[in-house]
Amino acid sequence: MSRRNVDGFLLGLYPAPWRSRYGDELEALMRDCAGDQRMSWRARGDVVFAAVRERLRVVGLLGDGSLPSGQVRAGALLVLSAWAVFVVAGVGVSKFSEHWQDRTPAVSRSLPSAAFHGLMIGAAIGTLLVLGAIVSALPSLLRFLRGGGWPQIRRSVLGAVFSSGLTIAATVALAVWAHRLNVEQRNGGDLGYSIAFALWAIAAAACLISWTWAAIATARRLTLPPIVLRLDAWIASAVCMAMAAMTAATTAWWIALSHSAPWVLSGRPDGTSGGLPAQLLAYTALMLVASLLGAVGATRALRALPGLDRTT
Repeated sequence: MSRRNVDGFLLGLYPAPWRSRYGDELEALMRDCAGDQRMSWRARGDVVFAAVRERLRVVGLLGDGSLPSGQVRAGALLVLSAWAVFVVAGVGVSKFSEHWQDRTPAVSRSLPSAAFHGLMIGAAIGTLLVLGAIVSALPSLLRFLRGGGWPQIRRSVLGAVFSSGLTIAATVALAVWAHRLNVEQRNGGDLGYSIAFALWAIAAAACLISWTWAAIATARRLTLPPIVLRLDAWIASAVCMAMAAMTAATTAWWIALSHSAPWVLSGRPDGTSGGLPAQLLAYTALMLVASLLGAVGATRALRALPGLDRTT
């Protein structure tokens, strides 16, 4: 790729309003830094990182530093984004938890059962909290739509609806296919089904991400009253704690199983040994990352509450 194309690509990573205001300056800066040579990979990384930061600022995840209401909103939306990432990881963990009780000796089932029940309870609480935050914003959403705001969010919402339609269709087709296969074929014995399942997982994750994006695009345009912002800040904190608890429960669950029934996690015959799958470790690590991201958002929202009280 030529230098001109590289510069154009890097510049295109920034939001259009930012490019129209600062694009010429950035392009000149990149030329000055590189001179007659290509930009170093470190310099390119700095430009990409700054572009991501500006994109997050545009969608409201970094918020308005001068307004406490913007900081509360940004923190809550960051927790919402973290929750979406957490759900994707949780779906991956659920693949490893299929029928684990049936394959675990009764004498070794108490500790992993307690951890798994904690995971399920945390998932239910987290889901209810997120739904509660959505319900609290409904009056503001209705006012926004009555005021002619639909064209501003139409593209993102319709994209999420389209993604949902594809995911539902894929789910039905995969379920019909799975019904014709035996247990071994559904768990890696049929290559075609394994590929289709992987594609379905990608489609389901894309659907979740598209709805999260639509929610962010909508929420950042709403005029939320202070009472709703305060409620959302505390809900975000509770969701963050639920994610942390679920991450701990998931870790306790697979550690207990790896000692008492390692064959459950490795997919090997009962009574045999087996290592811990790398995918399960990756999903747990993703849960941890999402929890930390949520903690950042919740902290930001809570810290802005005193300023919000002073402006009301």
